[in-house]
Amino acid sequence: MRRSDRFRQIVLLGFSVQLFVTLGAGPAKPKLPSFDEVRKTAIAYFDGQSNFTADQIISQSQVRGLFEKLQGIGWVVPEQSRILELVPGDHETLVRDLRTPDGRKFSKQLAPLPNAFDRLDRLIRMPTGRSAVARLIKGPDGVWLLQYMTEDPGGAAMGRMLSHTPTGKGFNKPTGRLYTVSALINELQGVYPPPRKR
Repeated sequence: MRRSDRFRQIVLLGFSVQLFVTLGAGPAKPKLPSFDEVRKTAIAYFDGQSNFTADQIISQSQVRGLFEKLQGIGWVVPEQSRILELVPGDHETLVRDLRTPDGRKFSKQLAPLPNAFDRLDRLIRMPTGRSAVARLIKGPDGVWLLQYMTEDPGGAAMGRMLSHTPTGKGFNKPTGRLYTVSALINELQGVYPPPRKR
């Protein structure tokens, strides 16, 4: 065999091996975004939602859309089913009521109050709770009652009394659900991969 033919075979063999290794490796894994990028993506995603502000209640369809956005930047959120179960469903009465024009104004007033969405959620599940919440949303003093319930010792005492009713158990306690963008981001941070040990 001539030297030039042998050289050509060696080159072809090297090229074939390189091609095999490259194809066998599959597509390169996208780089994991930092949690700061995750947070910015989440905020931008919700900011881009029609007729939505950060003080409003979130729903499951929105969070599914965010999971897709985060996958697009390289992070597949773990425990998606569990997280979705913590987010109010799109057809829940609380979500529908808080997405009316009056409900949006009410949400803005509630945003600074600790666990106000939790109290509303517990209240709406009680007998006549749906009509009570509707009156709070439409009435001029609804936010004051929620402020009393969340910040005043008398409101805490009222919550303890409601806790003794069949449907009011744990009335003063957080529900553990995710009602807002900030609560969702905190939950995402809890499942974000920790930094690798070197």
